[in-house]
Amino acid sequence: MSTVKSAIELIGLTPVAKRFGYRPSAVQKWRDDGRLPRTDLAGITNYAAVIAELSEATESPVTVEQLLDDTRAGWKARPSGKSGVAKSKLARRKRSEARLS
Repeated sequence: MSTVKSAIELIGLTPVAKRFGYRPSAVQKWRDDGRLPRTDLAGITNYAAVIAELSEATESPVTVEQLLDDTRAGWKARPSGKSGVAKSKLARRKRSEARLS
């Protein structure tokens, strides 16, 4: 299990989402993908720092470095960032277009 996923599960979707002013569904995507948005790698956002801070209150605190390492690995493994739902919609659209041509 990725550090991102385990940290979010330990802290909880709602507390993480509230801290950033997001809906839990946005944080759920990070958890399910096992990575944070690329903006954290670019230094534009600081999600990893805040999640590391929140994790200090759990039995398994994580570091910013662990979260960013997992995020980096996650983006290398699946760079498109498309979820399974988006991929299936794209595949259906391509099949449909192929039938029409």
